[in-house]
Amino acid sequence: MRSAHAKPMRAPAGWRRPCTASESKLHQLSPYIGKLKSVIAADLIREFTRPSDIVADPFCGSGTIPLECALLGRTVVASDTSSYAIVLTRAKLAPPSSLETAKERLSSILAAAALREPPRLREVPAWVRRFFHPRTLGEAIRFADECMARKDYFVLACFLGILHHQRPGFLSYPSSHLVPYLREQNFPKGQFPELYEYRPLAPRMLKKVARALKNENDLKRLDGTHAVVSSKSIEHFQPPEELDAIITSPPYMNALDYERDNRLRLWFLERDVENYAPEPTDRHDLFERMIVSLATKVVPRVRTGGHCVLVVGETVRRKQSTRHPAEMILYLFEQHAPTLNLVKVVEDRIPDVRRSRRAHRGTKKELILVFRR
Repeated sequence: MRSAHAKPMRAPAGWRRPCTASESKLHQLSPYIGKLKSVIAADLIREFTRPSDIVADPFCGSGTIPLECALLGRTVVASDTSSYAIVLTRAKLAPPSSLETAKERLSSILAAAALREPPRLREVPAWVRRFFHPRTLGEAIRFADECMARKDYFVLACFLGILHHQRPGFLSYPSSHLVPYLREQNFPKGQFPELYEYRPLAPRMLKKVARALKNENDLKRLDGTHAVVSSKSIEHFQPPEELDAIITSPPYMNALDYERDNRLRLWFLERDVENYAPEPTDRHDLFERMIVSLATKVVPRVRTGGHCVLVVGETVRRKQSTRHPAEMILYLFEQHAPTLNLVKVVEDRIPDVRRSRRAHRGTKKELILVFRR
């Protein structure tokens, strides 16, 4: 493997500016910790692919790269092992054709959910029950079940997006938005009784769907999108025989706890999620296995002249690790993907507002590794 750029390049200034006002509203269906900024994804897609190219994202997360690929006229093949990630990605790539259609689907789901057998709330884990008024929780469980039975990923993603927060438009008692923690000390029940009352699901869902589909231009740009989204690990990911590019962000080793940080939304999808569980990326051998699978099973599908672009978070010294994941990737690619040449490295420092840990702890910079075959 030859390197044309030993010293990392500085990221474009535009990557540091907020993009929530200009990006597709579909990016904001539901929060997802550590997700890539849409402006970065769009710039990488424009620079290293062309319209109609086939792009693979085997660690698709919240679907930022797949959605930007679709909006820019690329065909995307995406995968992830997280059920929450798959719901978000499918929802973003195949939204309803109009707000009116979405309202009709929502109305049908609400009516069918009301006819479902009420859940036995005593069988719901105590840590889940703590977040909701009992009546709200009962409605939420039946609604989620009906969405999953119909495989209506868009409506389900909207539901997950309003699951917990301290604002009145959300379903839970006062809690944080990104990572679910109750804020009982900040909002004592005695002082804020209205925040602990029953919160009807239907009107909140209607407002959420309307917000998500506010920009009809997004729906027009996604019309005719070609995308395949699968719930598979990298070891079982099956891309087409020839890819034009891989653009992806592997899980940040030792830096994020995806299951813990998404545990409440994951519980509604899977019902067996615990309050905390170990992460695969806590262990070097499992992270290494993912990268080797990427190098041996996906990289060979990239056409000659195509690119492999990896967004890699730095090591966080909180779990016995001191080696930068980028170093591991470079070493493993030298061993298992010798047809790739490293042609560019871009360093992107993450502003404090993009980090979710207290006192701004966590990943402070990303390295974008660009390989060419």
